Amino acid sequence: MQHDDQNDQGDTQDQFDALFEPFELDETPPPDESLPPRPATPPAAEAAEDTGPIPRATQTIGCPSCGAQNPTANRHCEQCGARLSQDPLPVAAPPTVRSSAGGRALGVLAAVVLVVALGVLLFNVFSGGDGDTAAEDNSTTTSSTAPPIVEELSASSVEPSSELAGFEAENLLDGNPETYWNDESARGKDAWLRFRFSRPVQITEIELQNLQDETKFLQNYRIQGIQISVDDIDVDLSDRLDDTQEAQRVPIASLDTTVLTISVTSTYPAQAVGDSPPFDELALESIRFFGTER
Repeated sequence: MQHDDQNDQGDTQDQFDALFEPFELDETPPPDESLPPRPATPPAAEAAEDTGPIPRATQTIGCPSCGAQNPTANRHCEQCGARLSQDPLPVAAPPTVRSSAGGRALGVLAAVVLVVALGVLLFNVFSGGDGDTAAEDNSTTTSSTAPPIVEELSASSVEPSSELAGFEAENLLDGNPETYWNDESARGKDAWLRFRFSRPVQITEIELQNLQDETKFLQNYRIQGIQISVDDIDVDLSDRLDDTQEAQRVPIASLDTTVLTISVTSTYPAQAVGDSPPFDELALESIRFFGTER
């Protein structure tokens, strides 16, 4: 009975052991055919290569300058810097021009001026002879506003404070250098000359000429200080002449003069020349007037 129990236990152990097949630690257990096959794990090096982006194919372009090979993405050679592609580089679009209010106003003004100028041109073209008439009128207006021409004026008569016989004051106006005026031995004291004009004149200058003969020039008294008065202006003009034989001009500013008076305020003294004594007369060869007739 005990022997049968041991047999039964031995059978049970055999059945249990049959379920598990013994194997060694260094042996690889056979694959379980009931399970799906596990994919093979790639090597670490290959996995690392697969994780990165796939590079572009080994496409290169030769440099037209040095011949070095460069990636096609390059615009310039890595060796010499020359441009690889002859295609035009992209150009940025020009900035948009924005007109300001002042610019628009200037444009409008320029357009108006252009239209007016064009209108005037067309008017002159189609008006014909009217343009010539307008030009003549403009010329007349311009000449009327031009400054008057200064010319020599002629006095109609002269009245002296005194005169020596044969040396009358009328000799001052005859234009003859051989004739002249002498006062009547007064040495020029309180001497004056009054000139009259037949019509009003505007006098700008008076020219006084002493004797040109040197001996007579020294033997007679000569005018030094003068005072000029006219009938159209209440202000008198005073001036001083040089003791010279050259003609001397005195500027004045009259308007509508018909009477002009020259008063002698001082004189240069007469002198003896050699054995000839000095004279007691004041001498003056000529007086001329310049300006415009009214």
